[in-house]
Amino acid sequence: MLDVTIDAGVIAVPSPISSADQLHDYVGTLLDWSKLLDEPWVAIHISEGAAEALVEDQLYPLRDQLKALFHDHGIVEYDVNTVAKMTDRLLALTPSFETYYRVKDVLADSLDTNPDIIKLTTHNGLQSDLARCVLLIAILRKHCRQPLAGHSLILRSVPHSLVKVRAQIHEIEHERDDLPALPSPPDYFEGDVLVCDDFKGLVKCLDESAILKEARDTPGVELAIKVALFKEALAKSQEPDWSDTRTPTIGSRFLETCQECCRDQGGGLAPRILQAIVETMLNQNMAAIHALRTGMGGADPQRMRGTDKAQRRDIDYEFHLHYWECANGVIELASVVHHNDFSIPE
Repeated sequence: MLDVTIDAGVIAVPSPISSADQLHDYVGTLLDWSKLLDEPWVAIHISEGAAEALVEDQLYPLRDQLKALFHDHGIVEYDVNTVAKMTDRLLALTPSFETYYRVKDVLADSLDTNPDIIKLTTHNGLQSDLARCVLLIAILRKHCRQPLAGHSLILRSVPHSLVKVRAQIHEIEHERDDLPALPSPPDYFEGDVLVCDDFKGLVKCLDESAILKEARDTPGVELAIKVALFKEALAKSQEPDWSDTRTPTIGSRFLETCQECCRDQGGGLAPRILQAIVETMLNQNMAAIHALRTGMGGADPQRMRGTDKAQRRDIDYEFHLHYWECANGVIELASVVHHNDFSIPE
């Protein structure tokens, strides 16, 4: 499961001088992230201090302010109560970032982020809450036993997907047993944080190969493939819809055979498997596909499962993807095999 943390600034009601386009972007962003609340593969967190920071900066509750902004800009396509309910739901997320990661607070000086994401907001409460979260995430990413390699911090806007973090740390309050002693002033702690401001940016941060290698069930395999297909579309300057991204059916032995081969080869095979699956789904590199036959002869008939055809796609010279090309157009992944293995689970 992917873990992300939403900065309170994403929820904050826009400035009274915001344009209509900025208001549309604000609501669109909330709609984007609220869709993730029901996705089984992502856990969304928010800091314990988010609501307090918003209230301190007079940015919450936001119904009356939003109503005035929508009225001033003639926005009628969004309902104020619907938007307010989304923000309430995001603020009510549990467990909080601090509870989930068993960290409470950090006392630090001379915090510097490059690019300077702290100054993206001029509100003191939001700045303070963001600075604390950024530093805690950077510490966890660098030092905890299971680093937050794919953890993303969601911001209202980002100039770059990777933020460098530097600070003098005096004290960190936590309940973990895997954090080493951190550099003490005058020495500096240095780390980084992944950030994004839209769903596409979040998917770009995901490591589909790691998801495939660590998958424990069919939904994990499907997620890895969906991320790979989504990224492929983005790389071609398309505008993919996550909910409409079609994935293949996963056969009962596919995960087992896939991970057996990956264990033998270390980390290099998983991305090649995913590339072969993407090419299969998009009908690319057709020269790499061969019929799985009933015998070793080139004239032997293709192996069938009723009306479904058994196919073999080259991943590389040593490994191959076996799948069923079903009569109804569905692709069913059957197994990943070594070069001399021509079996296919039915």
